[in-house]
Amino acid sequence: MFVCICHGINEKAIQQAVSEGAKNVRDVRRSLNIGSQCGQCVRQAHQVIEQAKQTAAGAEFYAA
Repeated sequence: MFVCICHGINEKAIQQAVSEGAKNVRDVRRSLNIGSQCGQCVRQAHQVIEQAKQTAAGAEFYAA
């Protein structure tokens, strides 16, 4: 699903940014430029980031 229509950024791109070390919307904005046009996507982006962080934390737990 697209999160940022202005820049054509989808959930997978945000999840990839999190897997590469992004920890919050500010980090994702630096790498993907999300939220820099109209700003309507910031809430949804935050939710996707939090979900991706939880998924990554769960994967690390099971990988050990």
